[in-house]
Amino acid sequence: MKDEEKQSQKTVPLKSRKMGRFMKKRWVYPAVYLAFAAVVLASVLWYQNDASNSKDEPNSAFDNNDKAVPVSVSKEVFKMPAKDPNSVAIKKEFFDPDASAKEQEAALVFYNNIYYQNKGIDLAAESGKTFDVTAAMSGNVTKSVKDPELGYVVEVEHTNGLITHYSSLASVKVKEGDRVNQGEVVGSAGQNLYDKDAKIHAHFEIRKDGIAVDPVSAWNQSASQIEKLVDKEEQASKKEDRASVEQSKSDSVQDSNAAPEKNKEKESSSTSENSEQSSSNDN
Repeated sequence: MKDEEKQSQKTVPLKSRKMGRFMKKRWVYPAVYLAFAAVVLASVLWYQNDASNSKDEPNSAFDNNDKAVPVSVSKEVFKMPAKDPNSVAIKKEFFDPDASAKEQEAALVFYNNIYYQNKGIDLAAESGKTFDVTAAMSGNVTKSVKDPELGYVVEVEHTNGLITHYSSLASVKVKEGDRVNQGEVVGSAGQNLYDKDAKIHAHFEIRKDGIAVDPVSAWNQSASQIEKLVDKEEQASKKEDRASVEQSKSDSVQDSNAAPEKNKEKESSSTSENSEQSSSNDN
């Protein structure tokens, strides 16, 4: 029995003493703490990296800010801005530079003894009465004010830099900052001082980056299609401007080349006249 006690005293306390000596060293606890912190930090970094990789995957109904974008909005096309499109008609067309002289004259607005080009279309009910004006496409209301010449004015901002303008309104039902859906009533048609001859009507415009677009050409067109249409028109306009500049340069060169010949003709004619005068004097 005594031998067993002696053996136990020799083995068990030896390990505990070594562990106790090891734990008493000053660097042990800081090392353990740093190792634990390193494991936690590595776990956090791994989790963040995995989360960022999952965000890079495309989401069909979400944008980069994780805001929901209704699929129907992205597929919207411009519609007639009237609650009952069949009850209204275009009374004044968009001024088209390529139209005939008669059509251009019909698309002018006479105000304060000055003719202005119509940058949109004027809609009026066949009955001559007021009617509900609706949003041609979903968007955000950026302006809702009363203008002394245009009446109530509403502007709605859409995607791709497109803005729809509604004026000559007798009243409005939206305010700045509102979100309107396509077909939602924004106001009612009325009269204004700018175009008295139109009587009760609603003036409607579509603008792309400040450039007026013929609303008739925009019917049943999406925002991206309108953007392409405007880009083509701008490119065509730039080509015409360059061609005009080249033509003017060519005309100026021809005029400069023709000038010396004209001067020579003048000199020869003046010389012949002088010789004729001298001969007559001699006689």
